Amino acid sequence: MQLSYDQIKALQKQTADELHVSDPAPVLQALNIDFQPVGNDSYKLKVRPESHASAYITIRQGVWKFKDFGTNKNGTIENVVMEATGRDYKSALQFCLDTLHIRNRLEEAIHHNKMDYALSQEEQERIHAIKEQNSQREKSVPVSRVLDTKEISSYTPAVEYLASRGIHKIPPQFKLINGEYYTKEGVAKRAFGVGILTQGNGADIHFLKRIGDLKSMSFGNKDISLFLNENSKKVAVFESKMDYAAAYQQIDLSQVNVIIANTTSNAHKIAEFLKDKEYENITFFNQNDQAGVEFLNTIVHEANIQQYSSLQYHEDEKGMDVNDLVLENKEIFCRLQSHQDDYKIDYHSELIHSHNI
Repeated sequence: MQLSYDQIKALQKQTADELHVSDPAPVLQALNIDFQPVGNDSYKLKVRPESHASAYITIRQGVWKFKDFGTNKNGTIENVVMEATGRDYKSALQFCLDTLHIRNRLEEAIHHNKMDYALSQEEQERIHAIKEQNSQREKSVPVSRVLDTKEISSYTPAVEYLASRGIHKIPPQFKLINGEYYTKEGVAKRAFGVGILTQGNGADIHFLKRIGDLKSMSFGNKDISLFLNENSKKVAVFESKMDYAAAYQQIDLSQVNVIIANTTSNAHKIAEFLKDKEYENITFFNQNDQAGVEFLNTIVHEANIQQYSSLQYHEDEKGMDVNDLVLENKEIFCRLQSHQDDYKIDYHSELIHSHNI
């Protein structure tokens, strides 16, 4: 059957409209990738090997949108499949449709002479209802919160957990944190772990034992943590609280302004904070994966940082972070080397050229 350009576009749009309002969880499960819900309206996922998930698929204006903060790519569920499997778009689209049992209207028109240009009234109402439910889900995400904090020394299992991560000197900002969060069904639950408080009265914690595939959680909005020293012109930037705690084992950070991202997606917030600040020495304790490199480069570019130091990794240390180095008894301080902002760090080359922190 010969189709006009407008007919092809109409059929493709009908299929895409239904696909993009559908919850992508079954597709993520079929891909067998590591993912977990974040609140009621988002999933955090790993689409490649990395220490921490840096991609999300989230409801935006009733439609599920994909954003990979590690590569700065975005799109929809088809793009997740393409990133995770290497499929081309057509194959990725069909994988999604088959998994979610959605009709491919263009293929039906071509192969079965079905010319359903207009959605039936029932189909239109169903898709509109799903989109509206998504919008309500997006607007009514329950806010998790911190309930209380205690000193880690008061709870032996927490001390032992940190010791298993090579953390024997506990940073003063590390606490045993109790919090409340909500399931996708809106049921209130409680959780606790070791972690740090964030801006806006939230927190970021690690569980002492995994809950299923979940090993960490944030309470409140996923925000940065600032441990500031008014008398210092030095700054240390970390991706995670565990990287900070690991560096604390070997380096005196008491006279340094410490910034912890708690997620690579907060690179823009850190850049905004550093803009126009008169810091003389900025050191990045970066992780050695693509997301970590993009995190560092984003901050340097957006904050217009002319000179900085960062952590050097060896060729056989791809995918490692500061905590990994400490666990292997490798010295961190001697790996700090300085950069001028005349080039970007390349993940595929050895990282780096410093000022002492």
